[in-house]
Amino acid sequence: MAEELLDRFRGCMLGLAVGDALGMPVEGLTRDQIRDCLGEVREMVAPDQDHFHCGLSPGQYTDDTEQTLLLAETIIEAGFFDVERFTSKLMEWGRCWTLDPSLNRGVGWTSKTAIQDLLRDRPWQEAGLSTPTCGSAMRTAPIGLVYHCNLDLVSRYADLQSLPTHSSKAARAGSVAVAVGVALSLFGFAPPRVLEMAASFSERADREFARRLLIVKELLDLDPPEALAEIGTSPMVAETVPAAFYCHLKFEPEEALIAAASSGGDTDTIASIAGALAGASRGSAWIPERWLSCLEEKERIEQVAADLADIAARICPRI
Repeated sequence: MAEELLDRFRGCMLGLAVGDALGMPVEGLTRDQIRDCLGEVREMVAPDQDHFHCGLSPGQYTDDTEQTLLLAETIIEAGFFDVERFTSKLMEWGRCWTLDPSLNRGVGWTSKTAIQDLLRDRPWQEAGLSTPTCGSAMRTAPIGLVYHCNLDLVSRYADLQSLPTHSSKAARAGSVAVAVGVALSLFGFAPPRVLEMAASFSERADREFARRLLIVKELLDLDPPEALAEIGTSPMVAETVPAAFYCHLKFEPEEALIAAASSGGDTDTIASIAGALAGASRGSAWIPERWLSCLEEKERIEQVAADLADIAARICPRI
């Protein structure tokens, strides 16, 4: 069982990163634009020269994975989640792309503004913006992995890690939903049950977000383009997170990421969250070698997953 769980940690982190990299070159495009130029996003490709990710190559990830690794490495260094240490990591990262804008891999307006305020010595308790975007939900998976045996802690820390950048009720609820979803997926719960429990925990932060998440179950019989259009695929957390859960419930893992990356809008985040859920549920065997072979810093991501599993083994002794 220990080896199986370790592979689920690996699958979660790798699934998150490959989803991010798969959706990266088409982030911000509409579904129709993606269909016209690529059909479906099935391969790692480079963005067009006029795309805002034009400096990245096939298999490179965006700030979604960067921030996830920052959170994960904060936990690894301390042996537990420490919001002060995480805030310092965010500030150190922010200094890098402030001094060299070429290092900015699509940092969202909310995260960018909050981190710039942190760099001006604003306390982390006051820095988070109230915009209901998905920047904290996309990075929260390590909380679900490490604290998976205690959903109350998962919920509390997922909420807390959101606050330095995203203080809105919806953003916090989205972070909770993803972290709880990852934790429950590690235990092997069926995706519909994972959705229901994620909605239940997220309701503590925002009832409206929880309602939007539960609607996913009612859309599973629709054609995927129609369902995703109904859910929405913008960076608003009440669209991005439900869209990712929809893909996770509707498809087998590889096809879930292809559907997410082809959906238009915030494609990298939707595919990234769907990949985290799929990996936590199914391990890493489903991830195609054609994606892994060009994934940026694959070995680093695998090591982070192993280190998180070591910490989780102390916190959740069943490992």
